[in-house]
Amino acid sequence: MRYSIPYGKSKLTFEAPEERVIFTGEMRAIPKLNDIEASLIQAIDNPIGAQPLRMLAKDKKNIVFLIEDGTRDTPLSIMMPVITDYLNRHGVPDCAMSFLTAPGTHRVMTDEEIIEKLGPDMVRRFTIRQHDANIASDMKDLGTVSTGDYTIPVHVNKYALEADLLIGLGNIVPHSDAGFSGGAKILQPGVCDFVTTSATHAAAGFCPDIPLGMVEGNPCRRGIEEVAKKANLAFIINVVKNYNNEVAGIFAGDFLSAHREGVKLARESFKVSLPKLADIVIVSSSPADLDYWQAEKGVTSAYFAVKEGGIIIFVSPCFEGLAHNHPRFREWLSLPLEETLKRLRQASPEDTEVDIISAVLAVCNSRVRNRARIFSVSEGLHPEDIEAMQYTPFPNIEAALSEALAQIPQATIGILPKGGISLPILES
Repeated sequence: MRYSIPYGKSKLTFEAPEERVIFTGEMRAIPKLNDIEASLIQAIDNPIGAQPLRMLAKDKKNIVFLIEDGTRDTPLSIMMPVITDYLNRHGVPDCAMSFLTAPGTHRVMTDEEIIEKLGPDMVRRFTIRQHDANIASDMKDLGTVSTGDYTIPVHVNKYALEADLLIGLGNIVPHSDAGFSGGAKILQPGVCDFVTTSATHAAAGFCPDIPLGMVEGNPCRRGIEEVAKKANLAFIINVVKNYNNEVAGIFAGDFLSAHREGVKLARESFKVSLPKLADIVIVSSSPADLDYWQAEKGVTSAYFAVKEGGIIIFVSPCFEGLAHNHPRFREWLSLPLEETLKRLRQASPEDTEVDIISAVLAVCNSRVRNRARIFSVSEGLHPEDIEAMQYTPFPNIEAALSEALAQIPQATIGILPKGGISLPILES
């Protein structure tokens, strides 16, 4: 039988024996919101754990919106005109509002990407600044926060800190370090430097397993939220989408309580129920497929769907290669798990040359490698990348699947078409 999975903006099709396929990655049919604009007004006028946005914004002179970069797909071009016009109606002029991109340690956005994200009218009307984690002069040192016995240096973009009302916008999807995206994550790592992000994410590396879908009791998530408190993140507006990339819910208000309500819907929306684990899992990293830094999300979701000793066929274009702003990522990927953990324990977040954030992602990669062999189908990854990752490259899915079936002749097969947002749950 022929199957298809996303590959960038296109699809790849392949043949697989239907009788071997035990799951195809279906998610629950969560209905879309019929009227996004009306639902958005309802959410910001009746927020969770906070005053209505119109009241918070009263008499404010410097409202700053933190917005995600192009690796996320919150429909800001639809939402921001509604939000800014709402504030206009309640006495807030355009000159009191501005935007700060929140890419974390990702590359800065191009002009075209900003226009696509916000729409040309927003770009014309408002000041838009870009956060760049590499620019030390843009950061302000707020001291430290603690999560248990773990201390996190707090370095936040000064333009965010100068706001008299700081609002974060984003989406909620499963995340391998923070459990789920959204909430305080728009501030940390969104508008922090490498030191702060290294400190919060190092905690995820020391978890006994990959904390995908884990919010409560997650030291990485807890650190992120302590940083957001320190920086006075006042209000969030988060969306949850369904499998068809339609907005299914909008959650606004306090960055803790509103986020947790959103996580409830996200957990249901992105859950993939598994009757059992598969010997071979074919996974597309869609929609996180710009580079491997994003695309590893697909490998991580497959980790929770494949049998011990099985094979993962990782499918992602990774058109922008391995990663931006992380020159030591390849080196970290090449190490075995115990060596990575050893070096990570010895590293200081203040030593940015170590690139702790890469080490944490490499820990995740190593845990997957220790569970299953990984075949890859990707035109954007260079041979030296593949070698460091310890994947086996193939020109197409059919060739990879043929080899996998040769190695495991009676194998069961699972398919995760949107591994970048999937939360596989074993139901039996």
